[in-house]
Amino acid sequence: MKQYPSIPSSNGQSFSDIGYAIVFDKLDGSNLRVEWTKKSGWNKWGTRQRLFDHTDEIFAPAIQVFEKKLLEPMTKICVDNRWERVIAFMEYWGENSFAGLRDPDDEKFLTLFDVNVHKKGLVAPREFIKIFKNVDIPNIVCECNWTRGFVERVRGGEIDGITLEGVVGKSGSGHHLKMAKAKTQKWIDLVKARYTAEEAEKILNS
Repeated sequence: MKQYPSIPSSNGQSFSDIGYAIVFDKLDGSNLRVEWTKKSGWNKWGTRQRLFDHTDEIFAPAIQVFEKKLLEPMTKICVDNRWERVIAFMEYWGENSFAGLRDPDDEKFLTLFDVNVHKKGLVAPREFIKIFKNVDIPNIVCECNWTRGFVERVRGGEIDGITLEGVVGKSGSGHHLKMAKAKTQKWIDLVKARYTAEEAEKILNS
């Protein structure tokens, strides 16, 4: 099953120029994926690195959330668009999720942030918003030129509509989709405070 691509970071000295972009809030959770086929339905689950199923001690509850909240509307969208195979990418999170860790007492949510259509690539951001308007997707922060100045404003916490971690900007479509991410200094500082230097570096570079 196709993995989600790595998104270049625009923090610090690095900057990815993606032009005029639609900017989404970046939820802090676990990146999950599920594959749908016309023949078998939603039949294969995975984290970013591995597959899992209903017996998984950590992520099995995510399947239950999906089946309760997203299975019916997502299936209808796939059928209505006459897709043969898609991979939906979602963030699995709770109110107190942080840097990949989830509070076991939190109510858990699945938020759809991208969909890959077989032979077409990732759905363009504007089309994604239109097609999945009735499904839980990340907050749309703004549309703007993805400049160094904008990234600095994200880092400084000057942009409304960001939960904590940062944002993801997207432009283009399909195999030509461009993406970049920017983190807030508040989130970066929290990571450095809660983890060892080695662990923090790994998280911040992921």
